[in-house]
Amino acid sequence: MNKLILFRMLQEEIRLNTSFASGKGFYSFPVLVLISGLLATLFSDVMIEDMGYVDYLQILHVSAIFYGLFAGSLAFFGNEFLERIFGYFGLIIGLSTTHPITQRKITFLYFCKEIIFYSFFTMLPALIGALIGTYFTNINITSLSIFSMTLYVSFCTGISFAYYISSFYRKSISHAIIYSTVFITIYAILFRGEEITGTLDWYLNKEMKQLALGIIVPILLSLIATLNISEHNNVSSISIIGYKNRFKEYSEKYTWAEKIGIPGILAKERIDLERSKTGTKMFFSFLFPLGFLTFMNWFLDKGLPIQIDFNTIFYGVMIGFFGTMLYSWLNSIDTPHFYSTLPVQVSDIIRARLLLFGTITWWIPLIFMALISYMSNELDLLPIGIIVMITVGIYIVNYTAMSTGLKTNSALFDAFVFIKFFFISVPPMIAMTILSLAINHRPSTILVALSLICGILSLLSLFFYRKIDAKWTNESFD
Repeated sequence: MNKLILFRMLQEEIRLNTSFASGKGFYSFPVLVLISGLLATLFSDVMIEDMGYVDYLQILHVSAIFYGLFAGSLAFFGNEFLERIFGYFGLIIGLSTTHPITQRKITFLYFCKEIIFYSFFTMLPALIGALIGTYFTNINITSLSIFSMTLYVSFCTGISFAYYISSFYRKSISHAIIYSTVFITIYAILFRGEEITGTLDWYLNKEMKQLALGIIVPILLSLIATLNISEHNNVSSISIIGYKNRFKEYSEKYTWAEKIGIPGILAKERIDLERSKTGTKMFFSFLFPLGFLTFMNWFLDKGLPIQIDFNTIFYGVMIGFFGTMLYSWLNSIDTPHFYSTLPVQVSDIIRARLLLFGTITWWIPLIFMALISYMSNELDLLPIGIIVMITVGIYIVNYTAMSTGLKTNSALFDAFVFIKFFFISVPPMIAMTILSLAINHRPSTILVALSLICGILSLLSLFFYRKIDAKWTNESFD
């Protein structure tokens, strides 16, 4: 029975993704990952020469952890929105409400499904691409295979941590914060003075104790998460809140946007944002990746003999990029299908959500920027960091809205969409990151270069925004 449920869950995952993105684009995504693995191997000598052997391996492990964290967050925190969007039929994870199977068991099977799906969809193609790359380089195929295994354990650590957090988040936000902090603290103590993960430490130093510890971490996280899952048989009373009374108020509040949007749609989207409590989820979708990035920065700086000067401008680039997550959350509140019966167009809803992104969610990245600047004692860099953050955020979000419309999360699984997104977003981010790390060496030159890039990105943002009408006006909501 468990095998059958897992198989059906995998079928459901594929059907959901192909219903959002094109089938061709979805099935082409592993090919794109394979090419990425091939290129990573071909250019490994250059990266090692620039960064150093150990540093390069550490960055790969950090990237694997972040990818696992992203994949797990998308699965466990986005699942309730999938149920809302596809409310006219039930997802398999909801079987416990109508069938004799526990919520704990079905959630654990869902976690196993995520591991299997991402293993075959991304991790295995990346490994195949890397193995092909060894034919053109002097990298030992056995050594690469062993290192890939250590990377896979790091990926599992990331996705297990997301599962761990989500299990406590089911109880309350405070539980999620407390227990994630407990784990991060214990992890920092365990690996202080060692490599970034136990498996990497074993790969470099051949200490079996570290290998065992590295493998135990994701197993222990998933075990705690599974045992923490409780049943939800009690139906609580639904509180009635007068959101309808605010529609007129919000419509009048957004009259300033009449020339670029429809105030009524803005008011409706604002009420939906409050009703669904998505703002809280947006905040924590920022908190966990940025918190983890800050922890890694501290770990590399204090626990290892490596000096990486992540400053406020660097975080401005990262936070601006993470603005894509805020826009994707706005597209996850409710299904837009009912708009088909109203005299509105897809482009009207996209513009409304962009305006909502700019006017309502601005405080989330701003809080992070202020805190990071204060903790780093870099308040003098805060104005520059805010400008960079706003510019990158508007640029990325406008392109995301123009290219993916109202289906951001799933459209990025389309290989063709993702390739375009990669080449639009990554080059300017790399350039600004390099400039941010060199700000202390030639401040005036760096500021001029940053200003030039910000100006170019601003013009491109305006171009992307104006293309929304041309691309989405004649599209349907189905």
